[in-house]
Amino acid sequence: MNLLHDYEQEITSMLVASQKDMQEVILGQLNKNMFINRFFAKVFDIAELLFNSGKEVNFYNIAEKLSNIEEKQDLLALQENFITNINYKFYIDKIHNAYFDRVTQSATSFDDIEKIQREKEKYTDTSILLDITYNADKLLVPKENTRLIRTGYPSIDKHLGCMLGGDFIVLAGATGMGKTCMMINLIAKIARQGYKVSLYSLEMSLSQIQNRLICSQASIDASKLRTQTLNESEKDEYINYINGFLQTLSIKVCTDYEIAVKKIRQLEKKSNSDIVFLDYMGLLSGSNAKTSYERVSEISRELKLTAMEINKPLVALNQLSRAFANRQDKTPILSDLRDSGKIEQDADTVCFVHRPAYFEPDKYRSNDLRFIVAKSRHTEGNKTAYLYYDSVTQSIRERF
Repeated sequence: MNLLHDYEQEITSMLVASQKDMQEVILGQLNKNMFINRFFAKVFDIAELLFNSGKEVNFYNIAEKLSNIEEKQDLLALQENFITNINYKFYIDKIHNAYFDRVTQSATSFDDIEKIQREKEKYTDTSILLDITYNADKLLVPKENTRLIRTGYPSIDKHLGCMLGGDFIVLAGATGMGKTCMMINLIAKIARQGYKVSLYSLEMSLSQIQNRLICSQASIDASKLRTQTLNESEKDEYINYINGFLQTLSIKVCTDYEIAVKKIRQLEKKSNSDIVFLDYMGLLSGSNAKTSYERVSEISRELKLTAMEINKPLVALNQLSRAFANRQDKTPILSDLRDSGKIEQDADTVCFVHRPAYFEPDKYRSNDLRFIVAKSRHTEGNKTAYLYYDSVTQSIRERF
């Protein structure tokens, strides 16, 4: 029910704040009876009356027909929360499915079922069928505010290309492979290029993130910091980095450690960040799915839609299942994603962090770290970048 409320809220927000052509699409695809929330149904009804009478559908015209101040405040919140209508089809489909499920369950005769089927056909959306030439002439024109974000690691960028708004990127690895370490170093590299970064960490506190980032970038022994055994010279290096380079990095860290996808979406609509990191998918709250598989599949889809709606790359960390442990070759593959569900399908890119010496210390060097681009919709997959992992400072750099 909470998710349905969110869907109804999103589509009503679009109805209040969008342009006339989008309002016409929404009004043509829904009716007030499809809404569970009475306020959203009321706003929809007023908007429909205004539109059909040739009047402009906007906050002021709708507010005039609302009876109390609380409703007007709720209407204002709908307008203020609007950012984009890029995912309107998704929300309409969710509302349709919930509505037709309700009326089908209450049907008592075959005639009722036939009536429901006719209503379904009435709301078939033909706007999704576009001619192949639609906007083709604009493909070579750079979109406004398009940011081509690179990782800062040439060997990774060679295989990954660049990260664009709407990209959903999964960074996965087994326990102990250095996923979080890789993420921290990526954030530092990207921020040093002048990009603004948002980090939602559900595993580490702000101070832990600060310590790991500072140690990795200032080449300070992370274990000595943790045990408070830094010498005076190392303490000076730490302070100098805080007062110097750290001040130039635009990195925001969320301190809500039980956050849901909905809240991330709301925050990032208002944030001026260029890229979003999430550590990690399995700890996100808000899903009511019965099984872990269903839960992660639902979260995966929501994250992809969020990336599209906020128009930013979204990098989410994820664990591996234990299936790889039974293989002789421990190199991760796509089917190793824990509770993968639709992760492989939803993600534009799936990358793995792998340290072979963790499993075969006699065969590989301890500082070998492999960044594997296993899947990419935009470049060739199954490519590997070879990096140098410094376990003392928790820093990762190019091997050559």
